[in-house]
Amino acid sequence: MTAMPVLVIGRDPVWRARMQRMLALRAELEWLGAYQPAQPRRAASHPAALLLLDGDDPEVERERRRPRLPAPRRLYFFRHPTLACLQRCIDGGAHACLNKQAEPERVLHAIRAAEAGLFVTHPELLRAALRIPVVALPAEPPGDWSLLTGRQREIVRWAARGLSNKQIARQLGISPETVKTHLHHIFEREGVHGRVALLAAARRLTETDAVHGTAAQ
Repeated sequence: MTAMPVLVIGRDPVWRARMQRMLALRAELEWLGAYQPAQPRRAASHPAALLLLDGDDPEVERERRRPRLPAPRRLYFFRHPTLACLQRCIDGGAHACLNKQAEPERVLHAIRAAEAGLFVTHPELLRAALRIPVVALPAEPPGDWSLLTGRQREIVRWAARGLSNKQIARQLGISPETVKTHLHHIFEREGVHGRVALLAAARRLTETDAVHGTAAQ
């Protein structure tokens, strides 16, 4: 598969350096460099297919419209992304609105999504845009979580991270049915319902491990 040519433009030197560390050596990308607007650039064998732009720098809009930068896909990064930033990205036909400190996995996911023509942003921005209330975690989940077996503790932690039964099964080398059975027993015995409650339970287990010096199973 042909590597995607990626170019980074913006005045923020810290962000540019972070993008270079994160992306320059990726085999699936052709790194074209990280530059300030209007800064001379080395000749590239291919035009940029994807622009990563400093959304805090007003000069990038003028720069991206230069004739030799015809890239149709753009990912914007902001120091403090807001709903206004998100709206601007959507209105401008961009493919992402992200924080400059976004995790490498999120940035790479956004790049792959842009290849498919999809849009990526942070969940909290999306919830705010759609006015979806954030689900509050129970402060103290019911039940005696100290009685869980090592395997059950593992399952609770993976489930709290949002993994499906099949994904947990692959992580632990067991069958999805075994995961389902464990979760059913946990829900039934501890008196909780659904994976939202497991988020609080996982937090409680982490706190318990820290107090007793117990390694994660």
